[in-house]
Amino acid sequence: MTLNDHGSPASSSVDERLFRLLVANVKDYAIFLIDLNGYILSWNEGAARIKGYDASEVIGQHISLFYLKDDAERKRLRDNLNQALKHGVYESEGWRVRKDGTIFWANMVLTTLYNDEGHLIGFAKVTRDVTERKEAEEQSAQINMELEKRVQENTNKIIANELKFRKLIENSYGGISLLNKDLKVFYRSPSSERINGWRDYDRSTGTALEIIHPDDLPLVKEQFDQLLVKPAQNFLITCRIQHKQGHYIWTECVFNNMLHDANINAIVCNFKDITNQVNAQIERDKITADLIKRNKDLEQFAYIISHNLRAPVANITGLSALLHDEDTDEHDRKKTMKALAASVSNLDEVIIDLNQILQVNTGVNDKVETVLLPELVVEIKDSINSILNDNQATIIYNFEEVDTLLASKSYLHSIFQNLIVNGIKYRKTNINPVINVSSHFSDNSILLKFKDNGKGIDLNKHGYHIFGLYKRFDSSVDGKGIGLFMVKMQVERLGGSISVTSKLGLGTEFTIKLPLH
Repeated sequence: MTLNDHGSPASSSVDERLFRLLVANVKDYAIFLIDLNGYILSWNEGAARIKGYDASEVIGQHISLFYLKDDAERKRLRDNLNQALKHGVYESEGWRVRKDGTIFWANMVLTTLYNDEGHLIGFAKVTRDVTERKEAEEQSAQINMELEKRVQENTNKIIANELKFRKLIENSYGGISLLNKDLKVFYRSPSSERINGWRDYDRSTGTALEIIHPDDLPLVKEQFDQLLVKPAQNFLITCRIQHKQGHYIWTECVFNNMLHDANINAIVCNFKDITNQVNAQIERDKITADLIKRNKDLEQFAYIISHNLRAPVANITGLSALLHDEDTDEHDRKKTMKALAASVSNLDEVIIDLNQILQVNTGVNDKVETVLLPELVVEIKDSINSILNDNQATIIYNFEEVDTLLASKSYLHSIFQNLIVNGIKYRKTNINPVINVSSHFSDNSILLKFKDNGKGIDLNKHGYHIFGLYKRFDSSVDGKGIGLFMVKMQVERLGGSISVTSKLGLGTEFTIKLPLH
């Protein structure tokens, strides 16, 4: 760009007129030229919208017009220009004043301009209102889409003026990448590096597909297959890509196949990091799912209370009536008193069971701590020593793969003890019980296995209610039918799941799957 003798830009070429036309119509950024002393030479529509001045009011004025009179940053105005002279580009932020006196927080980029002979002629100043950063971020996608549309419509003209537009593109808030027909990235904007950390020399070989999360890769490949056969169409793809540091970030990408255009010959990608938005939505979904589950648990708990308290209470009521019957003799009265005591004891056991269930539902014992599995098994063996001796039972454990868990020790103790005792209770006749407990890694999960050599379970007959409350599948074994129900509730409270495999006469194996983290 050149200046005439009066210090204003000379309209000497079609390219410069086109450049001026495009800049003049930009509404989201204040883009204007100033001379070496800070006096305004041009004014675009965006500048008028953001600052409130018409071109006729500001051209020829000093840019200090936009600074607070008592603002310390105004005193550094000349330093800003000097920094731009020193580095070529200088970015700063501060409070600025509109024509109506209102103030806004502005982000400014000063860029030095030279004529064809290499002489400094002034500065290009780009200003944007970032008072509402969140709003600006939401608008960035639309800005990028508009920029991409202009790239399509003005391909030949923009490529011809590549050097003039390069700094504007490279200071775009979103990332911009260009891919060849083999999906290899050959250009990354500075914002691209800011978002995902990759530089050109970091990935001089390989394709863009290599950093896509494995779970998202099939869908991305399918979209790329469509992209390659449908030029000049926008494809919105949301996926996870690997950051240079190794973790994955969520990105929203807009791809446009411009390989057919000889001047561009690239697939243009505009993208932004939406990890925070996605994580927030995941957290909201998780909370919603947890609330739904808790409501269902409360409904189930209310049903359990109603169902399991009704019988003992009715029994106590009937027996109390018999005691008040004057015709009841002393012998029958003693029998009634004994039956009443048994009913009260049964009611007490039901209340204890329901209290255990309520504690799990309300998370009373959710305290997380480091649990050493070998030590946990030793504690349980000590607490059920009489059961082990009476049944000549053996517990064998192998925790070579995983010997430590970060979880609620109270829940783990209850789970381990219930499953170990369960394996002893359902023993084969004349065969000493052996329970094998082990831990394993599998598909980003931890598996805990409890295998016994007992009589086994007919899952075709009892599998659907094996974890049900007060559901028992072998009346010959003492129990209330609450142990496996509690195990399932506590495992789910730890974020895991439980399954069972068994055959009659061949023993039973319970498998608990817990999240790795």
